[in-house]
Amino acid sequence: MTSILTAERIKLTSTRSPLWCAILMVVTALGLTALFGLLANFAFRTYTTNATHGHVDAEPPYLHNDAAVLGIMGAPPIFPGFGYILVMIVAALAVTSEYRFGTIKATFLATPNRALVLTAKAAVVALGAAVLSALLAFVSLGILLAIVDHEPARDLGLGHDLRVFYGVPIFVALVVFLSVAVGTLLRQSAGAISLLIVWPLLLEPIVQAFGTWGRRVEVFMPFENALRFLGLADRNLPWHWNQWWCLVYFAAFVAIVWAAAMYVVRRRDA
Repeated sequence: MTSILTAERIKLTSTRSPLWCAILMVVTALGLTALFGLLANFAFRTYTTNATHGHVDAEPPYLHNDAAVLGIMGAPPIFPGFGYILVMIVAALAVTSEYRFGTIKATFLATPNRALVLTAKAAVVALGAAVLSALLAFVSLGILLAIVDHEPARDLGLGHDLRVFYGVPIFVALVVFLSVAVGTLLRQSAGAISLLIVWPLLLEPIVQAFGTWGRRVEVFMPFENALRFLGLADRNLPWHWNQWWCLVYFAAFVAIVWAAAMYVVRRRDA
């Protein structure tokens, strides 16, 4: 297993696309975090100005710890899901690129246990992406604490809810396994990446357009459950379980797709 992990690490680090995606993720996440902090200041000052004239909203716009991960996830609605979409692209390409250039045949000849190969491939990408996302979450928190004024930032800090800081790495690791599974099933980079982008950014949000029926169906959407675990989903939806069960639901969805990919990869030719 150690040699397989080493081989997959070399494959990942010897190509440029993972490096460029990581750089783009860092720049985008930290840039969006800074922008979000500036917008939070503007919103709070606008609220204060309106309050002095007697136009008071329901409550002032205080920031919480979940704001620190909006840059990583992609600050809705500016770039919805931009951060984790990059992770899914890298994970899918880790499989589909081998199918495209035919190197997967040599890989499977060297290690006949195909499920072990794909598990090692997903584990390497998941570990790197999870560590990067965890670091970005804490750096994003530091940027917000440095930019946002004291009053709107009173609920920011390590003394408050820390779920978002370990929740994002868990979510990122799960989407890596999902992306590797989808790439294994489809084998084509364009098809796998298109599906991984369209599903969370178009198919699931479009369900909201169907009124009450759509809201009832939306709570069963896998990515919507993952976002609720992170505290970024619509809290007014008719949820049937708590946030931790939302994580279990999303993990079960990933496990089903992963099991299907492992079954298919054993049954067909490389």
